[in-house]
Order: sequence, then structure tokens, then C-alpha cells
Amino acid sequence: GPETRSARLGDNRFDFFRGKDFYRVLRERVDVLDEYCAVDERQRREMEADAAKRDEVNAMRIKHCGACLLQRGYIVRCEREIKHARSGRVKLVKFPHYLMRTRDQTFVEDAFYAWTYEMPMSWKSVVLSGLFAVLVVAMCLFPLAPIWFKKLILYVCVAILVTFAVIFTVRLVVFVVVWIFTGEHFWIMPNLTDDTVPINEIFSPMWAFDAEAKKIGLAQRFVSLTVGGALVYGLYSYAPETGGAVANLNRAHDSILDLFNLKDGPKSLGGGANATANATNEGNATVEIEVNATVVDDANATNATNATVIPSLDEILAEVGDVEDDEEERGTRDEL
Repeated sequence: GPETRSARLGDNRFDFFRGKDFYRVLRERVDVLDEYCAVDERQRREMEADAAKRDEVNAMRIKHCGACLLQRGYIVRCEREIKHARSGRVKLVKFPHYLMRTRDQTFVEDAFYAWTYEMPMSWKSVVLSGLFAVLVVAMCLFPLAPIWFKKLILYVCVAILVTFAVIFTVRLVVFVVVWIFTGEHFWIMPNLTDDTVPINEIFSPMWAFDAEAKKIGLAQRFVSLTVGGALVYGLYSYAPETGGAVANLNRAHDSILDLFNLKDGPKSLGGGANATANATNEGNATVEIEVNATVVDDANATNATNATVIPSLDEILAEVGDVEDDEEERGTRDEL
């Protein structure tokens, strides 16, 4: 069949083909035309005798097949949503990435057609879905990974960020140098920040001038160069020394390792060395609590020993009675 690509049509993505490819394939596959759009013997003899007549009849048959696909709703006619070439290109891309449906739904050769039916899931989609599920489970188990694996992931992410930073810095420096001397907008990898370009076309072209950008005069460029130079000199004057910068980088490195619990230490579910330190602190706290409890118990026992015993009511009455008996006996002896 004709070559198909994927593009965004509205809010969804559809596979589409070009009308030119549809015509080219069916011109080569006359057996398909004879199966779905047969001609009688008289027309066949005329086609065999005259090549121009054969091409004309085949074009009519191909158009009839396309019109049948449109009428039955298998395809819809579309056109480019972006009708101008991207920066750094002269011609439009062969297969656009954004399409829009046209009002005219007649079948013509110079148009795009999107398939409206949903194709069955291929084995590649099944494999990718399984790999995605495994990736999600692996991300959930990442806290249980060994320290060296966590450090590997961290350093890979940092390397990617540094690579992008270097690329963007080089692009900016080259742009500024060319702009100062010529006033032209020159970009290395101009499609790097273009979200309408697929990944396989990011590095094509590698460099290009932006023809749509306005050229700046020499005086304005000189003023910009002066201001930029003063700003760079000011930043360089207040920049730390080499030794201080290295020390700051080392502290930042250690801080990142502490933040993600990536310091080397015994393996544990709670995060390595930090979990061990926490366990030690908890043990010390337990011992301290026990010692304090023992001291408190001893103090309570001492206070209980030294405390005054309060007699009961019966004991008080008995003592009062004994005192009264003693007084009566002393009074009787005095009378005698």
C-alpha cells in the first residue's frame, strides 16, 4: 500500500498517506484495479492499443477507488495546518506533523488522506506496554536499590543536564559572535527547541541562518556588545577563587548525596547510614530514659522513708483515753 505516517489531526493522532503515493501504487498494481474497478473488453483493447488512453482510464479508476473510500468513511481528506517552511528550510516537509480536515471531501491526487479506522494493536505495542509496566515497578522499588545503583542514576541524570547546558552555551556563544560581526541570526541545530519537529529531525539541519529575523544595525550591536562586556566583567570580578569554587562544588555534591540518602553505609530499608544513626540515637535515648526512671524510683523510695506517718482515728482516740486515765489516777492520789 501507499507509505503512511502519523500526524496530529485535531486532538488525536491518525495515520495518513499522500494522494500521489496512492496513485503511484495503484498504477503499478493494475491487478488491484481490475479486481475492484474492472473495465469491459472494448475499453481494455483501447487501453492496450493507446498508452495515453490507458493512463487516462487508470487515473479515472484510481479516482473512483479513492472516492469510494471517502464515501464509506474509511478516509478523510486533509491539508497542512502549517503552510510555511520551518526555519532553515526552503521547502515544506514531505509528511507534515499537523493536519486539518478540509471542507471539500472530493478525492484528488494532490492532497493528504487520514485513515479513520483504528488498527489492531501490534506486537510492538504489546511489548512496549509490558516494558512500561516493568519500568513503573522498577521506579517504585528504587528506594530499595543498592547505593551504587542510586549513584549511577544520579550521575547519569547530571551528565544529561550538563550536556544540554554545554550545547545551549555553545549555541548562544556562536550566535552572539556571528550576530555582533554580521548582524545575522545564525543558529547551531535550529530545530533543537522546536516542539513541532520530531526527534529524528532535530539535528537536521545542523546549522542555518534565520531568514525571517530582522537584521540589527551596527550602532545597536556596538551598544549591546558594550553592555554585555560590562556585565561579564562584573560577574568575573565577583566570582570566587578557584579553590573556593571547588570547595563549594564538593559541599554541593555532599549535600545532594545527603539529600537522597546516598552516603555509603550499611544497607537498610530506611536509607543506609542515616537509618543506622537514627537507630543508635533511639538506643541512647532508651538507655537515658531507663536511667532517669531508676533515679526517680530511688528518690521516691527515699521520700517515702523520710515522710511523717499519719496515725489513724482509733489510735488517736486510744491515746486520748490513756491520757484521761492517767489524769484521774493523779487526781485520786492527790485527794488521799
